Amino acid sequence: MRGKFRIREEDVYKMPVHFGGDAFAPVRTVYGDMTTIMMGFETDEEELLKLIPEDFELLQPILNVQYANCREVDWMSGGEYRLIQLSSPVRYVGNSEGLEGEYPLVIWENKACPILGGREEDGMPKVFADIAVERHSGDHWFTCASYECNTFLTLDLERKEELGQADIAALNERSRINFFGWRYIPNLGRGGAALSHATLYPQEATTVRAWRGDGRVSWHPFTLQMNLIQFRAIFALSQLPVLRYLPALMTKGSAKLNVGDSRTLP
Repeated sequence: MRGKFRIREEDVYKMPVHFGGDAFAPVRTVYGDMTTIMMGFETDEEELLKLIPEDFELLQPILNVQYANCREVDWMSGGEYRLIQLSSPVRYVGNSEGLEGEYPLVIWENKACPILGGREEDGMPKVFADIAVERHSGDHWFTCASYECNTFLTLDLERKEELGQADIAALNERSRINFFGWRYIPNLGRGGAALSHATLYPQEATTVRAWRGDGRVSWHPFTLQMNLIQFRAIFALSQLPVLRYLPALMTKGSAKLNVGDSRTLP
């Protein structure tokens, strides 16, 4: 006898689809407790452009590095996960909208569910890593990312003075940011893509407290055998030269992922 499950075109499904889907809703997922460490550096423009798709224009030769400890995540019933994201400021030139924002080159996360949702559904370049919770000795804050017990990236922040309310208000005036992605699904049994296009994934952040600081990004030797899938990304990013570090920032606050506003870009 033939199966009885049928996909409803108007519904939204997550794999495995045969357990059912839901009606589409413009979801706004809330992250109620966010601790972030943000740093960045100027790098060689030509080397960075090799990693930016041709549908985007690089606005500055900068690599932004962000660690986030995401707690009180509503779609995880108040659960938590951590991430490290490396991105660059870009403008989308595939149409006439003139959208500007950040193009993440890679996002490491330490749990499967946020990887699956943001990767296939929104085109975010998410992969797995073990990410340590932020720790500190005095004003020296640090964290790291590893795979199969091999640490490949550490972030260090020397935290300095806390920002005043005027500076906090200025940060919150720029709370909305466009994140761009590239959703790619390969063909089966042959080369080429079954799906390949740019995506828009808007988000918002609200800052309650913030501190200035000095940040440092350190890569550690990593062989192909240590991580066959991620080696290309780790190697390419580790080879970007640090020409000048930018001021770093540590924040506490909340965030909102406007999943319902995400869309494909022509």
